[in-house]
This record gives sequence, C-alpha cells and structure tokens, in this order.
Amino acid sequence: MTIIAAYFIALCGNFLLSLGFSLQKKHVGWLSAKRRGEKVRNGEIIGWTVGFILMNVQPIFNYVALGRLAPNIVASIGGSNIIFTILLSYFLLGEKIKASKIPAIVLMAISLAYAGFVGQESSQQFKKEAFWIAFFLPTAFAMLVLLGNRKLSAQHLGMFLGSAAGALGGFMVLCLDALRINHGSDFFGWVLSIYLYVYLFCGASSFMIKQFAFEKGRMNAVAPTFYGFMVLYPSIATYFVSKVPLHAQELFAYAGISVSILLLSI
Repeated sequence: MTIIAAYFIALCGNFLLSLGFSLQKKHVGWLSAKRRGEKVRNGEIIGWTVGFILMNVQPIFNYVALGRLAPNIVASIGGSNIIFTILLSYFLLGEKIKASKIPAIVLMAISLAYAGFVGQESSQQFKKEAFWIAFFLPTAFAMLVLLGNRKLSAQHLGMFLGSAAGALGGFMVLCLDALRINHGSDFFGWVLSIYLYVYLFCGASSFMIKQFAFEKGRMNAVAPTFYGFMVLYPSIATYFVSKVPLHAQELFAYAGISVSILLLSI
C-alpha cells in the first residue's frame, strides 16, 4: 500500500465518522418518540443504527492507515471531520453554511492536502516511557480540573476540559499504533494488551469529560480547544513516542489545520 492510498483510507474513515454523526442527528428523534407520544418509525431506527455502525468502524481505517503513515499524520487528517460534518449537515440536515466559514474550509482542505504531501511513513519504534507520560499528562490534568471545577469560570472550565477531552480523544491514535507495533493482527494479543484498555479508557473519558464541559462550561470555549487538541496533542506526542523526525514543512500543515479548526469552531 502506498502512502497516498493510506492517506485516502484515513480520509475515508473520517468521512464515514462524520456521516455516522450526521445520520444519528437526523434520526435521533426515535429515542424520545414514545415520551412525546409519537409512533417510533422503523426508518429512523435503521438510520440511527447505520450511523452508530459507521462511527464505530472508523478506527479500522485509522489502523490500516497507520501501517504506512506516522500517527501525527493520521491524527492531523482527523481535522477533516469538521469539513465533512459541515458539508453533510448541509446536504442531509438542511443546515446552512455561513459564508464566513468558507475561507476556513478552504484553508483546512489545503492544509490537509499539504499534510498528506509531506506525510511521513509509519515508524516501528515505540517508546513505552514516552507513551505512558503522554497518556498521564491529559489524564492528570483532567482530574485536577474536575476536582477544582467550582473555582473556575465557565470560560476557563470549558477551555481546560475541552483541551483534556480533545487530547485524550486524539491519543487514541497512538494507542492504535501501540497495538499495531506490539501485537499486529494477533486478536488474543489485542485482548490481553493493556493498550487496548487504554484506548477504551481514552474514548470513554473523552466523551464524558466533553459532556461535562458542555454542561458546565461555555460552548465557544469547549469546541475550539477540543478539536484543536484532538489534532495537535497526538501530533506532538508522536515525535516522542514513535521517534519520528520533525520536518519543518509539517509545522505549516499543523498551523493551517489549527487555525482553520479555530475559525470553524467559533
């Protein structure tokens, strides 16, 4: 498999993830239909279920892409979720695309294409100490923020928890890479591996922290930091965990993705 093929596999996975989100949002009404005294429609159940399945097959695409691409490139491609979600919301949900968002969408598309152009091949190196440090930092930070949340303003709480949730969500790419390097396609090796349970922990923690942040913090603080750190944290951690060399060209791609995420989230 070529690097370009791996790039498009990761991109396809993110499209399916966004499609799953959009289908679930479009057909979510069946969950509360009985409470509203309405009949549950089979079409809505099917649409919501298809969306759920699509959301959960996305890691398979990331795993395949990691066979040729470094985790930082796979993580950066995750920024495409925002573009796909905006476009699918327009076509499936009838939501309008603000003219002010178009420059950010174009910048994201260019940055993603550039990230693929300068993308590095996957590494077979894995530094356990760096992995655990990279896992511990956002986990400990989230715990400290949650313990002291009453002393923080809604703006700061949203920003801090959004950062922690995004970092843990993005770190899942490094967990997949750890499974790939240490266990390959050995199913029982995966089941017995601590990295699988770190992956599941990060996914569940990211989801719950984000929900708490939405409830207690400000949305305009949660969204930019969540999406930004979901791309940037694993991209930076890769240089320590996978020992891939740093190329100056990649910094331009990360900067473009980060700026476009910020503009699309506010």
